[in-house]
Amino acid sequence: MSKKTEFEGKKESDFACIITVYKEMDIAWPLVRSLLAQNYPHFHIYLVADEVEMVQPPFFHEKLSFLKPAKGLRSKVASIDYALNRIDKTPTHVVIFDPDNLVPAHFLSALDTYHSSGFPVVQGRRIAKNMNSTYAALDALGDYFYDYTVRKVPFSLGSSSVIAGSGMSVKFDLYRKSISKEMEELKRHGVVIAEDKSLQLMLVNMGHRIAYAEEAIIFDEKVTSFHQVSRQRSRWLNSYFKHSGEALHSLFKGILKGDWNRIWFCVTTLMPPLFILVLTSFFLGVFFLFVNLPMTLLLGLSLGVFSAGFLIILLLNHAPSRVLYAIPHIPLFVWGQISGLLNIRKANKDFRATSHDHIVEIDEVWQNRKEEFRHLSRLWEKYPD
Repeated sequence: MSKKTEFEGKKESDFACIITVYKEMDIAWPLVRSLLAQNYPHFHIYLVADEVEMVQPPFFHEKLSFLKPAKGLRSKVASIDYALNRIDKTPTHVVIFDPDNLVPAHFLSALDTYHSSGFPVVQGRRIAKNMNSTYAALDALGDYFYDYTVRKVPFSLGSSSVIAGSGMSVKFDLYRKSISKEMEELKRHGVVIAEDKSLQLMLVNMGHRIAYAEEAIIFDEKVTSFHQVSRQRSRWLNSYFKHSGEALHSLFKGILKGDWNRIWFCVTTLMPPLFILVLTSFFLGVFFLFVNLPMTLLLGLSLGVFSAGFLIILLLNHAPSRVLYAIPHIPLFVWGQISGLLNIRKANKDFRATSHDHIVEIDEVWQNRKEEFRHLSRLWEKYPD
């Protein structure tokens, strides 16, 4: 059956795939090629090349628009806004990518399935592209845990998935509204921290439910050094504390209105980072050792139960052995997160882009990793090649 015949008669999404590049141009071309190989016909790629030396792309395609701002933007939000303002034909949805991402051929088809079911926003499943170092494996470990606890489980219980920052698809008008607000903040403060957090809260407050498509796999490059962990986590932690007040306010409104989607979602987003929870419990346990021994024993038992639950969640989410073997090295990653916490204020003046160097094509990644997703084959194999 031809692609044209397969999609005739369906109410289809028309995707604007936006890729924002800052200085590092080479990392984006494998993603472009993986998008051009999609089995879904209705999409166009907008590649924003901010402060790159390249004048012309190495190849041309009718589905690719290469956008090079005359003046440096130095902001992901500004790059997205730049692309949105240069879209020729208004799409139904916008899909956001980081330049280091890769997607298998069924990615857009999977997103379309959820949009066709009525969901205005869909988050794909982010998976580590590289796990060839201790830090990369530890970064991936966190992804497997959070993917299950803040995306799969909440959506399965009738609430919303948390947005990951890339690999999400949003209705054009909703995303345009969100970026317009973020551009106002950019003009006021000179930097925007984690625009995806503002977007997801806006969507849930409007009554929308964010879907989670675990078969819409998107490979994401993981950090490989202490410096990268510290730099990335300072940005993420800054975002958490900045948006916690808004989430808490939204939670109270959700309780008053009996809005299950908003209540569960806000509780999920208000959960402190794991290293803060664990370290706080540890120091409280030491404190109570001299004040209230039963409380120390209770905290110790709680940490034991949490550790067991953490491991069970990794197994339930089919974390590969390379990730499980990294568990003894978790203190290395925690130290990097502490460093990020100590440098959190720097994220208010610098959007702290993470460097990327793991350049690989989707065919190689998919062939080497496909067996990891055997449990999902019943989902993604339904899409045509």
